[in-house]
Amino acid sequence: MTEREGLFSVPTRLLLTPEQRARLEALVHARETDLATLLSEIVGEYLDAHGGDIQPVPQPGPDVAGELRKRRAELARMRARRDTPGSVAPTWLLSYIAALEDEIKRLSES
Repeated sequence: MTEREGLFSVPTRLLLTPEQRARLEALVHARETDLATLLSEIVGEYLDAHGGDIQPVPQPGPDVAGELRKRRAELARMRARRDTPGSVAPTWLLSYIAALEDEIKRLSES
């Protein structure tokens, strides 16, 4: 689906018998409109009439496993940087590592 001006465009294909197609073309001609406008009206009216019967599809939750992998990889890189021999880790790096550890713990518990 694509969105434009607050409306959603849903590319689709209609499978109609030749008789249904002829009736649809006649309806478009009689209403002096285009097919997209007519179908938008038909679908909108149907959804308004049956809105209480149709439950929205639940949105998938975040990919926690993927996020954990990313955070753990970042944590490993930052720890390696912190533990580089002969250097002193800057304060921001220590803070960042602590924040990553907290974030990993939070994601692991959810």
